[in-house]
Amino acid sequence: MVEREWRTLDAAAKKVWRVKGIILFGLLWMFLSLATLLGWYYTSSSDPDRDILLWVFLIGTIVLVSLFIVYNIWIVMYFPRYRYALGDEGILIHRGIWWKYKRTIPYTRIQHISVDQGPVEQMFHLYRVNSYTAGTGSMGGASAGSGITGPEGQILGVRNPDPLREEIFAHVMRSRMGDGVNDVPERGVASEMLEELRAIRKNLEKK
Repeated sequence: MVEREWRTLDAAAKKVWRVKGIILFGLLWMFLSLATLLGWYYTSSSDPDRDILLWVFLIGTIVLVSLFIVYNIWIVMYFPRYRYALGDEGILIHRGIWWKYKRTIPYTRIQHISVDQGPVEQMFHLYRVNSYTAGTGSMGGASAGSGITGPEGQILGVRNPDPLREEIFAHVMRSRMGDGVNDVPERGVASEMLEELRAIRKNLEKK
């Protein structure tokens, strides 16, 4: 049996998560600042509770900074624990620190394979490779935020997504055609379709 090759994310994935954290916590801090400092500014100086707003701002800032530090520690711990492999029967994804996530997406169930890239990922030239099964809706609907269930399998932090997508697609094709493609009888339209499938398979195996 061939030893399974586990793969890890590109190191730039940590930078993507940090930037997203800065954006999230920055927005929360701005909201906190506007709510408390504007409230303090427009509160009468004679109001004995006026300074409470400053304390709320100070304590809220300390809490957000502490959470941001914990978030960065989580990134350091989470990154090496995210791995994936293309097994014999399906895509294996393992991740998690305290709550472990282990999932296998059988090749026979995969209907679509898509690649997407958010604004932050574009900064670091990283992509997400998504695998959709029959029960997770179409790739277009899910990415458009229409409420359709998202991908069953998502591989993050991929530097060169096309080879990975083609490799997954090759596994999917093999799972559907089997190894005995040449033994299938050729009749009419089925023969033409079979020839096309063989050509696609050969092109994928050459890459």
